Amino acid sequence: MSIKTASINDNTNKVDQQADSSNLPSPHYLMWFRRDLRIHDNTALTALCERAVTEHSTDDINAENIKISAVYFCTPEQWLEHDNSVAQVDHIARTLPILAEDLYKQLNITLSVYVCPDFAACVEAMNELCISQNVSCLMANHEYEGNEIDRDRQLTERLAKHDIEFIRWHDQCVLPPLSITTNDGDSMYKVFTPFYRKWRDTVEASQMHSHDAQQLASNKNSTEPTALKSVSASAHNTEGNSSEISSLGDQLVNDYQQALLSNKELKGYSDSTAQLKQSRADYPAGETAAKEQLAQFIADDIDNYNISRDVPSLQATSHMSAYLTIGAISARECYMQAATAQQQLEVHDSDSEDINRWISELAWRDFYRHVLVEKPELIRHQAYKKATDEKVDWSYDKQDFAAWCAGKTGVPLVDAAMRCLNATGFMHNRLRMVTAMFLTKDLLIDWRWGERYFMQQLIDGDFASNNGGWQWSASTGTDSSPYFRIMNPFSQAKSHDPDAIFIKTWLPELKALPASILHSEDKMRKAFSSGGKFVNTDYPVPIVEHKQARLAAIAEFKK
Repeated sequence: MSIKTASINDNTNKVDQQADSSNLPSPHYLMWFRRDLRIHDNTALTALCERAVTEHSTDDINAENIKISAVYFCTPEQWLEHDNSVAQVDHIARTLPILAEDLYKQLNITLSVYVCPDFAACVEAMNELCISQNVSCLMANHEYEGNEIDRDRQLTERLAKHDIEFIRWHDQCVLPPLSITTNDGDSMYKVFTPFYRKWRDTVEASQMHSHDAQQLASNKNSTEPTALKSVSASAHNTEGNSSEISSLGDQLVNDYQQALLSNKELKGYSDSTAQLKQSRADYPAGETAAKEQLAQFIADDIDNYNISRDVPSLQATSHMSAYLTIGAISARECYMQAATAQQQLEVHDSDSEDINRWISELAWRDFYRHVLVEKPELIRHQAYKKATDEKVDWSYDKQDFAAWCAGKTGVPLVDAAMRCLNATGFMHNRLRMVTAMFLTKDLLIDWRWGERYFMQQLIDGDFASNNGGWQWSASTGTDSSPYFRIMNPFSQAKSHDPDAIFIKTWLPELKALPASILHSEDKMRKAFSSGGKFVNTDYPVPIVEHKQARLAAIAEFKK
């Protein structure tokens, strides 16, 4: 519906309008939080507040009746369908009450949290909410996956019938999709390096700044919960009270964990209780915690990032990915803080290669989102290089896959990485490449199986980055690893875990073995063979011989 307000130039009828103003619905602007659970540098929230302030700053009649409120929809059945991990759902649930408090204290905005089973119910609930609450304008930030795009399209059509605007903003990336194209301006870059050069030139020339929402002098907040009659059986609401939102979140996480435990495909591999305990310790919730983590990384670790990022036994990576995934901090904020640190180094003629490396990781994150927007079929399990994917005779050996999931392949670095993932909900990026390449090249198992398993476990799992990483390892993606460049997991262990610290942390049964044996497949097989020094070790021999598996994979891809 369209909210009509008096013109400041229409003085002749002002008295009559004031007399009738009590009969007018209060102008209502609604912010829909999705994967942007923060106040600072939130494009949609800033735009919504600016619009409310601008449209009514000179309107004496309706200014005091303006209402800005916010909403978040939990959709657990949809999350299950999308393979969201329980650690990520818990991270969202822990963040929501903090967001609610921040919104109220800083902007006098009330956050309502609803639980609907899926996106279809979410559309129904949001449509009814907007109508019943006289919402004139709904704003949100774009999501780029297929179901999310369909949901937003359906809601746009429903709201348009009632003259309710639904405006979306680009916010997930440092630079929005389709903004970095080849020099002819018509196509997306297929290779990261030229994309990155143009991305870097563009972002440095853009004079990027943060978006900060304005607070209304008077925001007519509602204190009454909204009754959603048409979806009363599938949606319930907690409004404003952070303790109630916390309770709702606790129940949501518990129910979600139980649903995962009933999934026969996941039984026996991961420990969701351990994952929750570890992720809560490693990732304190909220925007402030995200900012503090970024500040600590830049102060303590970024100047060694180029080297230490590849050593899994060190806690030297940024640990920002989980916060970026749910939007507790913006990618722009990460870039701006890194760029500031870089400028300070350059003033003192210091080397900023480490900071450049980390900034390039932000660009990779953008790159995969840009690719997804250009190739939406990726969301439907299709490969970027479809011809390559179709000619490979992928394996669907459930026994091999189970060994990989459980960390029982007999390859120490792969197994340690998988057991770390299963216990913590996180895996170091170098190890993601090693384990993914082992599954897709040594075992020749369809990359989609591994892609899905990672999503089901990772606290920072998001489709674009996860899909891009898996297709890189499988040699089916854009700018992917050439099929003949296959990582040797034993050589990778020698290079990045030279003392086997990480391996022995997660494979305690191998503590007695020297690193020199763990870094050599031949020495391991000999040590575990009959008469070998470690024949009684409770650890399997490698399920494949890497040299032979590598040759078989190259032959398969050559077809």
